[in-house]
Amino acid sequence: MIHAQRQDRRTTVDIPVTVSTVLATAEGVIVDLSERGARLRGVAVPQGTRLRIEYRGQAVFALCRWSEIDRMGVQFLFPLTDGPLHERLLMAQATQSLDGMPAGLPFGQLRTEPRLFGRRG
Repeated sequence: MIHAQRQDRRTTVDIPVTVSTVLATAEGVIVDLSERGARLRGVAVPQGTRLRIEYRGQAVFALCRWSEIDRMGVQFLFPLTDGPLHERLLMAQATQSLDGMPAGLPFGQLRTEPRLFGRRG
């Protein structure tokens, strides 16, 4: 099976959310996030299920792309461009960049050399 390359990088977060389908509602946690999708822990629905993720009054609609016993990956039907969830993403990206960890790089591609700011002289 050939997997498509993800279009954007995920950023590590810890965001409690409510996940709803036409049949059920459950609590979960977004553990990584991008403008186009997320990975959730503590909740799972069958692959292909359409769902709604709620966070601080914002509802984001998504499609489950893969699912395991207690986690799943979702693709948002519309990219995040505003709202509380997008704000949390921007804050997490900024925090990870300030901590010296390149925001959004996948595991295995982390820089090993120190990051230099400004000019050397």
